[in-house]
Amino acid sequence: MSSLSNKTFYFKPLLKKEEAFPIRSKEAGVLIPEEYKSLLEWISRFQGGQYPCLLEIDILSFAGDHGIQKSLGKSTFRSGEFLLEAVKADALVQLFGPRQGLGQIQQYWVDLGVDYQFESNLSYWLNHSNKLVNSKVRPRTESFTLYPAMTDMEMASAFHVGRKLIDRAHYHKRDLIVLHSLGDGQLYSVYNLAYALSASNAQFWLDQFGKELFDPKTLLELQKAAKRHPISHDPFTNLCFYGGFEIVALCGAMLRCAEQGLPFLLSDPASIIAWQYAEKIAPGISAYGYAIGSYASILEEGFNAIQEPLGNSLNGESWSPVLLKIFQALSNIEH
Repeated sequence: MSSLSNKTFYFKPLLKKEEAFPIRSKEAGVLIPEEYKSLLEWISRFQGGQYPCLLEIDILSFAGDHGIQKSLGKSTFRSGEFLLEAVKADALVQLFGPRQGLGQIQQYWVDLGVDYQFESNLSYWLNHSNKLVNSKVRPRTESFTLYPAMTDMEMASAFHVGRKLIDRAHYHKRDLIVLHSLGDGQLYSVYNLAYALSASNAQFWLDQFGKELFDPKTLLELQKAAKRHPISHDPFTNLCFYGGFEIVALCGAMLRCAEQGLPFLLSDPASIIAWQYAEKIAPGISAYGYAIGSYASILEEGFNAIQEPLGNSLNGESWSPVLLKIFQALSNIEH
């Protein structure tokens, strides 16, 4: 059992649904989609039932590479180079800048286990500013085909990185957190973490990415790995066996959001599985987040979700249409 297993989490109480700010269109004939009405009413419950305010948004993109990818001999995604380009482009911040009158959006890239030495690249020093956060536990997890992906100490380190970033967001009075992740081999960890929850959960991800990633040989290796480690109902133990540093940090961030009373959005597969594990760690966390996109269909009743088409871009740019819809809805509601 992990040293984190005995930790107690105290969530900030959330207003009841009937205490939310009632979302109505300020102009006749202007329709606000029902799912976005519900989303904005949910946000208002974090803000004392007042008109929902979204002037300050942090997008936290957690990154970490996985040893399983290297052991399978299929590593093709160079996450280090990708992060350097993403920080330089700053796509979401450029799209939703002050010229749009939408307040401040900041995107931070958090290196928890990327197999790359950023300090040796001149582009890092020229472009990273404070947007690339160095919280590297170590380059890449172990391959869980042979060993647990990480030690208990490494897991605790990654977990607390997620919590500290939410504390910073809370200190700077952010209104909303968008959680996002990427990493070489990440989907293999998602599959095995899902497998530890249930066979049907694992099958969902196999159906989503089977032809793309899970050839028969790879699938056999992953299933052998699932049987090699002891069966456990402790979420932290399974995260230690199969997780990634970025997935553990996501769990820490989500749980700290609930403690600080900050709403969070998510959409990518690793964030979805992290939310499921966070619910196992501390039941009730499902009320503090909102999943957007088709992957949300795997979530059980009680999790907030908008199941609409949404791409899974590694740089987080797929959040553009969602944020735009939220801002459009905000501009159309009656004060």
